[in-house]
Amino acid sequence: MKFIADRMLGKLAKELRMLGYDTVYFRSDDTHQLFHLAREEGRMLLTRNTKLFPKRPEDRVITITEDKPSLQIKELIRKGHISVEDDNLFSRCLLCNVILDDISREEAEGKVPDFVFHQQKEFYRCRQCGRIYWPGTHHRNMEIKLKELRMEDER
Repeated sequence: MKFIADRMLGKLAKELRMLGYDTVYFRSDDTHQLFHLAREEGRMLLTRNTKLFPKRPEDRVITITEDKPSLQIKELIRKGHISVEDDNLFSRCLLCNVILDDISREEAEGKVPDFVFHQQKEFYRCRQCGRIYWPGTHHRNMEIKLKELRMEDER
């Protein structure tokens, strides 16, 4: 499942990327271009705009009613649009939406804080922006959140 989130849902886009979903964040107000991009890339459009309706039969629009990103994720699970799969978690750059590549510790050395380098064994890099990721405390905090989401997913 691929998504495109409108400008009202930037935090949701980031959360979906964390879960491994291919999610474009569309910052413009141009709804014509938003629909065009969604169609061209076969994406489901996510919006909070209750006046944004499909313009063609192939348009797929999901109106998000919740305010908070964590509740928005739960809403998508409840509606059956996403599920929490271990295989895809933390596989995308949170900024670029690109799949992360594994890199060696040697490649990460000098590019991450020394403390992190000595504490971590696994590192990942975005091939587009070069940002380096590792399973740190944010990763553990997200694991706790994911347990809650899995419980929601099983209901």
